[in-house]
Amino acid sequence: MKKQLLFGMVLVSFSLAAQSPWPRSKAGFFGQVAWQTIPTYDAVFESENQLNIPLDRELTEHTLQLYGEYGLGRRTTIVAAMPLRFLKNGDFLPVPYTAPQTAEGTLIGLGNASLAIKTAIFKGNVRLTGSLKLDFPSKQYDDPTGLRAGYDAWTFQPSLSTGMGLGRVYWFAHAGYGFRSNDYSSFLNTGAEIGVKAWKFWLVGFSELLYSLENGEVTLPVNQRIKNLYVDKQGWWSIGAKTIFEANPKWGLTASFAGAGWAQFVPKSPGISLGVYYKQG
Repeated sequence: MKKQLLFGMVLVSFSLAAQSPWPRSKAGFFGQVAWQTIPTYDAVFESENQLNIPLDRELTEHTLQLYGEYGLGRRTTIVAAMPLRFLKNGDFLPVPYTAPQTAEGTLIGLGNASLAIKTAIFKGNVRLTGSLKLDFPSKQYDDPTGLRAGYDAWTFQPSLSTGMGLGRVYWFAHAGYGFRSNDYSSFLNTGAEIGVKAWKFWLVGFSELLYSLENGEVTLPVNQRIKNLYVDKQGWWSIGAKTIFEANPKWGLTASFAGAGWAQFVPKSPGISLGVYYKQG
């Protein structure tokens, strides 16, 4: 398990940020641009025995992620995210394959863009917020390489989140249920985050669980299953850390790093994210 925690990494996502229980003020805005990367890897996790599933070619993933929040009112915020994916199917790996199963090549395409709305249910010392999130299908797929930019499915996820701010310390937790179309499996999604402020830095620890219910019967192309990109029954338990540097009340920088204590059908490689944000109100 320790080796998996150190080396079994998953792509840092914005799902925790979107699930925080604090809505924006009316007409308040938050926008972030981030570069996320999974360095070149040659295997993915297989969950039952926590073994490696070897790939036929090295695979590299990068994502340019746009994320934004806008306050529709004192209690309600709309959230949007758009990932542009850069994928590369690289050098042939001769072990255990005698010949490559997929072609060398690249794919640049839009991943699963999302829209969400969250509304404060209770605004006391401890917040309670409900949210509804919709992910749009991604049609970007190249069969010779097996590269896919996102799930070819709609995803609908209702969630609840709760949390508290205590001056220079905050925490929040969330839980939700995800439905995917096109015969993909549904999933449970829960997570938590805690942060403390030191000078102009926020030091943050977080964890997230995405657990597939494995109730889908989707049929996927052979080459996509070889690469294990956006296949059915993917899941993980991630543990990570991030830092936020507040240059001034409006601008700041972020850096994140997340690892997998348990995973199935996701890359065995580090996941890193660097971003810049602007906020107002």
